[in-house]
Amino acid sequence: MRAGELRHQIVIQQPTVSQGTMGGVVKSWATLATVWAEKANKTSREFYLSQKINSEVTDLFICRYLAGVKSEMQVVFDGHTYDIISAIDPDGRRIELHITCKEVL
Repeated sequence: MRAGELRHQIVIQQPTVSQGTMGGVVKSWATLATVWAEKANKTSREFYLSQKINSEVTDLFICRYLAGVKSEMQVVFDGHTYDIISAIDPDGRRIELHITCKEVL
């Protein structure tokens, strides 16, 4: 992995749950890490579901290995929020992490 390819800064956030003023559960997001990443590819598709046309944008971010990234988390990049679909160490050597995300539209 070349450092020059890691030119995009992304924020990885994890969900936190707290109790609201009325006693209810409030879900918010806390920053786990801010890392430099490569935005590798972008795919999009449109599909028909529930009598409505929906669109879905999927991106791949490649960054240095970071332990603890899970599919319950989200990525914020360039003002867009992405749900993490998977976070994979492709060769098992803990050098890089491939984070596949779906944009929240």
